[in-house]
Amino acid sequence: MALVHCSSTTAPLEPLVWTKVSGSGLNSSLMTLGAAGAFDEKANFTVSAFKDGDQIRLYYGGADTFGTCAGINSAHWRIGLATSTDGVNFTRVPGALTGGAILDNGADGHFDSYLTYRPFVLKDGNTYRMWYNGSTKPFNCPSGTLALNRRIGYAESTDGVAFTKMNDGPGPDGSVLPLGDPGAIDEQQVGYVWVIKDTNDYKMYYSANDSGNFWRVALATSTDARHWTKHPGKLVGGAVLDLGPTGAFDVACAYQPSVVKERDQLYRMWYRGCQAPGAFGGPSKGVIGYAESNDGITWVKITQPGPVGEALTVGAAGSFDSGGLTTPSVFLDGSTWNMYYAGFDTTGQYSTGLARAPNQ
Repeated sequence: MALVHCSSTTAPLEPLVWTKVSGSGLNSSLMTLGAAGAFDEKANFTVSAFKDGDQIRLYYGGADTFGTCAGINSAHWRIGLATSTDGVNFTRVPGALTGGAILDNGADGHFDSYLTYRPFVLKDGNTYRMWYNGSTKPFNCPSGTLALNRRIGYAESTDGVAFTKMNDGPGPDGSVLPLGDPGAIDEQQVGYVWVIKDTNDYKMYYSANDSGNFWRVALATSTDARHWTKHPGKLVGGAVLDLGPTGAFDVACAYQPSVVKERDQLYRMWYRGCQAPGAFGGPSKGVIGYAESNDGITWVKITQPGPVGEALTVGAAGSFDSGGLTTPSVFLDGSTWNMYYAGFDTTGQYSTGLARAPNQ
């Protein structure tokens, strides 16, 4: 790898050149929609993928057709699993829960009673650890009424399929993290996490949502992967990754991190950047940005080859990701980088995609 320049916080590398891979799903996405009655009959979204032995495990959120609001807005979301040996052609692994899900909504009164989605799974020895988003409200139903109470849940499994929720944290209803104080960057919501095991400690990069509905990346650390301490960064409100300046591709959101510690003093982060607030204050559009760090705490955004400095941009008109990109999930497999992500088209249909890049 050729170093471009050095600084006190990072040593940026030649940008990876990403190429999208066409799949056999809707409009060249990787996966078809689930069958009628399946937990993912309406959409698949919020993905997490990694290499496990000789197969790729793709954990994802799936939407049903519940409710009367358009698109996914009133759907219940649950979590499913698909596997692949080539990383492109996936087979669903039927779960024992509603519609074939492997993780279901919680009972009434629990923080994840309506939405259970955005899984992140870390294989830690013989244990599969899953962190996920939960909410008691639909995404945007009635229109203009957003789900503004996302929390982080936790579950474990010995086989990566049958998970048991273990929500005994300090947040609402045992969720993993408490909200921040009034005025904090995580005052309103926490979610969309990525966890790495870094020597003997765990680092959780979580998405923090303030009272203005802007999302940033924050950090918490743990010695046991169960009990977490927030670790304030040097940016606005203790963020480790902040919004971009006026005109930047991440001016309205910089969140949903995917972090790889490639080697000592080289951490890579891919994240979702939003170009404008949505009609009701939430993030809108979305491309994938990139940052680097030498300690996993202080991050520097690195301009990439995309039209506005992004690493991965939206697809052409008519493609499954023509409206925006979300939830990147990146890992290095031999000499190839793999980025699984969710995309949506201009009608609001969500599907799963893949881009690959040679290891420079």
